[in-house]
Amino acid sequence: MSSDKATYRPAAKPVYFGALDGLRGSLAVVVAIHHTAWFSYMNYHSFINDAYVLLDLFFALSGFLLYTLYHKSLKTRQDCIKFVKRRFARLYPLHFFMLMVFAAYSVARIWANKTGIVGYDAGEILPFHPGSEESWGLFISNIFLTHAMGLHNNLAFNFPSWTVSVEFYTYFLFMIMMVWAAPKKVWHFALLGLGVIGLYYGLSLVEPKEGGVRNMDITYDFGFLRCLAGFTIGIIAAKIFKAVKTKDLWPNKLSFNQWTFVEIITVIIGLGFLSYFKGPLQFYVGPVLLLYMVIFAFDGGYVSKFLRNKIFLYLAKISYSVYMVHAIITLVFYMVGTKLFPKHIFYPEIVDGVAIGGGLAGDLYVLIYLAVTIFVSHFTYKFVEVPGGKFLRNFSFRKKAPKTA
Repeated sequence: MSSDKATYRPAAKPVYFGALDGLRGSLAVVVAIHHTAWFSYMNYHSFINDAYVLLDLFFALSGFLLYTLYHKSLKTRQDCIKFVKRRFARLYPLHFFMLMVFAAYSVARIWANKTGIVGYDAGEILPFHPGSEESWGLFISNIFLTHAMGLHNNLAFNFPSWTVSVEFYTYFLFMIMMVWAAPKKVWHFALLGLGVIGLYYGLSLVEPKEGGVRNMDITYDFGFLRCLAGFTIGIIAAKIFKAVKTKDLWPNKLSFNQWTFVEIITVIIGLGFLSYFKGPLQFYVGPVLLLYMVIFAFDGGYVSKFLRNKIFLYLAKISYSVYMVHAIITLVFYMVGTKLFPKHIFYPEIVDGVAIGGGLAGDLYVLIYLAVTIFVSHFTYKFVEVPGGKFLRNFSFRKKAPKTA
């Protein structure tokens, strides 16, 4: 979920990947809708229900941007230290802040139950008690960003942060590869592609949670491998884009209208994949990720122009905050909604397996929830992300030598 603005310099004039940036902002909003826990026409559609597959686009975006930015600059020990420091500063302040928010919520649950304000639900185990998903071990793992590295059997606290955990450690593999075995030739990238195929095949064999159907919803157990696959696709896409952009090939000769047609076809392919590729078929997501990265990197048509709209670029700027804060806001909206609108949104009448009523009211509730999420994200970006990142980037364990007269 990193949100660095990548620039690529095949010539003197830098190129900004505005469409990819806008795509990230829109995806963050879709993921926020995906995690709503009430009935609405928005989250009733399969596009939203299976939106967890969109997280792999985030991984691919990170791979694309970081390869573009660092494939020539990661050479020395100092380069690596600077790289890790920047990535840590980008991810950790907001992660730690939201972990403390969820820890405070967990303590509030304990206090509310002990004082009798809120009773126990059936089967409920209070946080930090034996058997609770919100355990001390998982809390400590969250502090060290290891909570989705296969050490635990569940997600807890700020559950979307599992992607932060796996992406941070993917950065180390990327750094090592750039220093010791940077891919340069075509067959190097072909080997990376074979590695991606192997990773997705291995993930397709993972036993589904709670006896469900095998799909891409893999998080705390093998999420690192899932991230590595998507990230590597981003690297391959960046190489393809660079090779095409710097040569006199046909994509560079397409007109605005031709690019618009290509982009619309790409969007249709993506929507079709989300709508019709279910269960084990989701592990064929690789070509779709590659297609999106390469096509929208060109910023060539009307869809790209639409994604470069100020609204999407603003959402891109605060996308990490949107992604990290929406879980607690969803929780608050759920608790408030079950008390105020139980019949209108949360418990609609079910007729022949279809929910009747509550849809439009649920959509309105989603829009209010999104407005609040974006509002809060603006301030977490301004007062947590930016100053926290600046502090960590400038922090040094070395004491500055006193000035001499």
